[in-house]
Amino acid sequence: MKPILVECWPNRLILGRGAVAMLPQAMTDLGARRALVLCGKSIAAGGLLPRVTAALGELCCGVFAEVAAHSPVPMIERAVDRVRALGADAIVSLGGGSAIDAGKGTALLHAAGGALGPYEIEFRAGRMERRLLETATLPHIAIPTTTGSSSEVLPTAGIRDVARRRKMLFWDAALVPRAVILDPEMTIETGAFLTAASGMTAVARCVESLYSAHRNPLSEGLALHALRLLRNNLPRTVAAPDDLDARQECQIACAMSGIASVNAMASIVHALGHIVGGRYALQHGVSHAILLAPAMRLLLPVLGERQAWALEALGGDARGSADAAGAAAEQMEKFVAGLPLKRRLRDLGIPATELPEIAALAMHDYMMGNLPRPMSAAEVEALLHAAW
Repeated sequence: MKPILVECWPNRLILGRGAVAMLPQAMTDLGARRALVLCGKSIAAGGLLPRVTAALGELCCGVFAEVAAHSPVPMIERAVDRVRALGADAIVSLGGGSAIDAGKGTALLHAAGGALGPYEIEFRAGRMERRLLETATLPHIAIPTTTGSSSEVLPTAGIRDVARRRKMLFWDAALVPRAVILDPEMTIETGAFLTAASGMTAVARCVESLYSAHRNPLSEGLALHALRLLRNNLPRTVAAPDDLDARQECQIACAMSGIASVNAMASIVHALGHIVGGRYALQHGVSHAILLAPAMRLLLPVLGERQAWALEALGGDARGSADAAGAAAEQMEKFVAGLPLKRRLRDLGIPATELPEIAALAMHDYMMGNLPRPMSAAEVEALLHAAW
């Protein structure tokens, strides 16, 4: 076996019902005294924000309730202004992937002194290139309210450049939140659609970790068990929102999927998700749910006999199956059919005429360096047509 470099493992995880009450201790452990809470308008209007501010007490110096989908650059700039105006020495992000990425983007822009561009990932000659921060970032505590983004355990962030209709992507270990509170009670207000969509992002990370060119036994084990947990529990969280046990299992699976994918890396489904997310402001899990099955048919066969493991994790029976990859893709289609999500790219308002351009743009995404075998732009376009 070749040496395995485990590049990323999350910082402190605090799990369990009522774990939000441990916020003050997390702040104290980080040496922080003035937290700015970042969230969106819907979170601010519900019952979750008061629980967080009450737990923080005098440690809360303010609330920035302007988080928007895909963390647009102007919003990040306003959040940094608020940090400086209040003298905040920590960030608490409350929400889904956009809120947590907003926390990361705020910490990044604050440390960078006002310029994001120099730290954006570039994909050149099949390799990811990036510049790392030279200064320390503000401590960031993440409290996810969805069960899919995994941003709370990842060193990556996506920030939307609204003017250019594209996602700016970043990777730096300094962006991983210092502490994460996985409290299923904090996910209870998340509706069925967002629960399903965010959950499918975690499912996509599991599957793409399995067929990644950089897969390894550690990422494989995490991805397979996370996939089992999501298969069993994600539909339960949609059907019975108050099932806290199912929500906790999904939170754990989500974190596991993030750790698996950041150490093995995702590829085509996530690359395409970056493009359509930036162009059409779509939640990633929506496109992931549509693109996964056709991608599985193309790429799971590289696993040989191990493709049966993916099939079994999805609840299928690999015994006597001559086409485990195809059977696994069918299981995925059945799984998605039970969720309140769109089934085709056309249903998302994506014109067929734009598929060639989307395919061409995806070829320049850094995730494409993780494919288990080369894919041409024509093959990527064919995958898009299969999902259209």
